[in-house]
Amino acid sequence: MDQQKDIWNKIYDGVLNKMPTYDLWLDKYEKELMKSKDIPIIDLGCGSGNDTLYLIERGYEVISCDFSEEALEKLSHYTNNLNIKCFDFKDGLPFENNSTQVIISDLSLHYFTWNETQSILREINRVLMKEGLFLCRVNSTNDENYGAGEGLSIEENYYNIEGKLKRFFNEKQLRELFKEWKIEYINENEINRYKKVKIAWEIAVKKLNK
Repeated sequence: MDQQKDIWNKIYDGVLNKMPTYDLWLDKYEKELMKSKDIPIIDLGCGSGNDTLYLIERGYEVISCDFSEEALEKLSHYTNNLNIKCFDFKDGLPFENNSTQVIISDLSLHYFTWNETQSILREINRVLMKEGLFLCRVNSTNDENYGAGEGLSIEENYYNIEGKLKRFFNEKQLRELFKEWKIEYINENEINRYKKVKIAWEIAVKKLNK
């Protein structure tokens, strides 16, 4: 089994074996989300299902995706009629071109090399419809409570922390990463749903149609 998948399966089998709880970070995008009322929203790296639950409770259809079978199995305990897909982002996204209006990646895009991250974003761009919206949150280089600057350095701001690969972003890197997108929102925010305050970047970008 892939080492990283094994790590995450163990996490979801233990520490996160509880009811998903969500914050309200998606509230500000209500008008954009409403455009996808009749089109499934892809929750990419759904984990324990925080955003999946948020969306389902508000009447959206969701495709919940993760590479941890344990995460998806746990999520199935808390909601019915789930549409789930288990795959590794690095292998591409198993969706048709221009097939969805909104993709969300909440704290799941910061586990890859720079080249892998760029490749995943190209896949996200491929799957999104014209002017489609990509919403994500990623680790900040100021996220000291959750490992920023710790571990064995692999690339700039990308570390092996006790076997777990983890990336942290600054604004310059994010603007470079999304230079071929229309940036609607980018800001460093606090997340307070954990035991300690987490510092993360929140980004909303739209697909450019050249």
